[in-house]
Amino acid sequence: MNITADRSCRMVIKKASAFLAYPGQPSDLVSTIDAAGRRANGGKASIVTWPEMGVFGQVIPDHVRRNIQEAAAVIFDITRPNLNVYYEAGYAIGLGKPVAPVVNTSFQNATSDIQRDGLFDNIGYKTYENSEQLADILSDLPTTSLVELYGRELDNQQPLFILDTLRKTDFRNAVVSAVKASKVHFRSFDPVEVPRLSTVTVITQLTASSGIVLPILGEHIEDALRHNLRAAFLAGLGHGLGRQTLLLEMRRFDAAGPADYRDMVAPVVDDKAITELVGEFSQTALLAAQSIRSRPGKSTKSALQTLTLGSSAAENEFRTLASYFVETAEFVRTLRGEINVVAGRKGSGKTAIFFQARDNFREEKGSIVTDLKPESHQLSLFREELLKIVDVGAFDHSLAAFWYFLLLSEVLLTIRRNFEFKARFNGEALTSLREIDEVLDAYQINESGDFTTRINRLSRFVLEEIEAAKKRRQTISPEFLTNVIFRGGITDLKKITSKYVGANDLIVLLFDNIDKGWPTNGVDEFDVRLVRLLIETLDKIKRDFAAAKRDFMSVVFLRNDIYEMLVEGTPDRGKAGQARIDWTDRAKLKQVILKRLQASSREPNTSFNQLWNRFFPEVVQGQDSFEFMVDHCLMRPRFLINIIENAISNAVNRGHEKVGEEDCVDAVRQHSLYLVDDFGYEIRDVSGLSAELLYSLVGAEKIMTKAGFQQKFCDFGLEQEDAEKAFTLMLWYGVLGIRTKDHSERFIYDYEYNMKRLNAEARILGEEVLYVTNAALHVALAA
Repeated sequence: MNITADRSCRMVIKKASAFLAYPGQPSDLVSTIDAAGRRANGGKASIVTWPEMGVFGQVIPDHVRRNIQEAAAVIFDITRPNLNVYYEAGYAIGLGKPVAPVVNTSFQNATSDIQRDGLFDNIGYKTYENSEQLADILSDLPTTSLVELYGRELDNQQPLFILDTLRKTDFRNAVVSAVKASKVHFRSFDPVEVPRLSTVTVITQLTASSGIVLPILGEHIEDALRHNLRAAFLAGLGHGLGRQTLLLEMRRFDAAGPADYRDMVAPVVDDKAITELVGEFSQTALLAAQSIRSRPGKSTKSALQTLTLGSSAAENEFRTLASYFVETAEFVRTLRGEINVVAGRKGSGKTAIFFQARDNFREEKGSIVTDLKPESHQLSLFREELLKIVDVGAFDHSLAAFWYFLLLSEVLLTIRRNFEFKARFNGEALTSLREIDEVLDAYQINESGDFTTRINRLSRFVLEEIEAAKKRRQTISPEFLTNVIFRGGITDLKKITSKYVGANDLIVLLFDNIDKGWPTNGVDEFDVRLVRLLIETLDKIKRDFAAAKRDFMSVVFLRNDIYEMLVEGTPDRGKAGQARIDWTDRAKLKQVILKRLQASSREPNTSFNQLWNRFFPEVVQGQDSFEFMVDHCLMRPRFLINIIENAISNAVNRGHEKVGEEDCVDAVRQHSLYLVDDFGYEIRDVSGLSAELLYSLVGAEKIMTKAGFQQKFCDFGLEQEDAEKAFTLMLWYGVLGIRTKDHSERFIYDYEYNMKRLNAEARILGEEVLYVTNAALHVALAA
């Protein structure tokens, strides 16, 4: 994908008072649009480029925005992604203008790039190959406002929205940490979790926001082109909606940057500047929420337009999740303190349990709850330095010390926050607060920033000590590192913590996201060891507190693939209490959707069939419509929610009062495109294989032998050993399954996620065994 920030052209379609935006290059695209404009306006139209706009002495972006404001409809050509065009498209949508994306399919990869990104899948776009076809499109302009169709009420509990980045750079981490430090709750789009971002999702998220934070990335950062294109679209939408919008980057745009908004980008030079700017903006956005009113026309929405299943990512709905959360057995066991590891596949609901368990424990009297969610793989520098010194295995004690000091510090900071609140009206609490602060200050434990910042701070401290020791020509031994990390403070930290935790109190530590943002070359021995030492350290903290007659419990939330690697490398593999969130029961998935339908319709006692049949068709392609969607969701709640939301969006966009069969079929296709990218990232993060690997199956037969699939991987460029590895991973993730003797298709979730059981079934079938691509992905991969 080649995204340009050069000048863009405009055309006024006089008969319909429409505004058309498109890139200024390439010339053959411009000439086709020029000819189409002359056809549409009877030869009277003219294309006006920036040098010819007649805006001498005026601000060009203001002039462009004014033209969009005066237009009855806006058409934008997205054949070649362009930052200015995407900004103008977003701005038009935010103003409530009817919009029509168009694509010249004679340009190679034009539609595949758009489908892969997903931005216009839900609202649709029209295609053309020549000026005559485009002229026909221009003669039939849209009349529907997408904001009126998909806009939501303001989310006062999470009023900020952040466009997250694929790579969790220091710049990105500083932005997110600054928002967290502002104490203003936020929602986000994270391409690591959901690779494709649709316009419908953008509209629902931004209309519900009072403030929008958009980091702009340098071109050298992976995925910067796609990210900045999204940022341009969101910036335009935010400005059109009249929302507080912050664009910031670590350097100024050069003169060739996107003219429509380059002067609105705030340059920052360091973390301090980011913290100040983002903190001030967050508070401004919070105040701005008080003046945002419902848009006119909200009361005219149909029942389908108001239907929502909530967010598929728990981070974006943790303030409302309780109203439709399904209390699974794994959740109940977590509350009872029976387990210390919750493992589940991406999208299975681990983070939902994290938030609900946290909130439940907080409501219990005497509970001291520390919830930790680092934003990315933060220990890379620490890790790299250790690997330079000696075999990392010799430093297990040092790594355990790192965890012990960090975790105990976080617990004490939680206790401090409780006393800080009490100290406002209690003199004894103020005295206790001062004593806690003395200990924290003595060991340079600072609450500034968030947990991510504090991990970085401790890592940097250790690295600085290592560098200083090297200069003194001192041997870097495990004992030296352990002493640097402990700094003699563990005894004091345990003492002060035990003093201010009552005998009837319960310390709860919940740790999520430790496996978020793993290195792109795959998970290695150090990463797994790091998690193992974390769990072992938490167990040691529990024993130490028990010796002081204090209750401590902890739960670490992990991806299932990481946990399996952890178990394989652990001698006493059955020791840790664990719960796996494996969705194999379709009835349980139906319960998830029922709860959300009941919450959205405000009919808590209405049955599933009554609600489902009210909004959805009974049958899709000869199959029960709900079962059809489940068959394409790989038994993951997040994926099922996404498919159903896609179907609703398709129906609303097409003016349907009820979701139709075609809406469901298209929803599955849209989600299949998303899955190809999503699983590519998952496989890459764990194995180091290319994220593009699944594209090797484009056009392949759905059913093949093992050798047939492996040959496809080899043709893609893998060595035979890696092709074998890729095949195994595909089975483990459910991308591939086996075809049984009765010609049914069975995947790993049909065998309770037991890989040994699946392989045993394959051995029984012998040389005749055939493997099948899951329908959920084959839709996108089929030629």
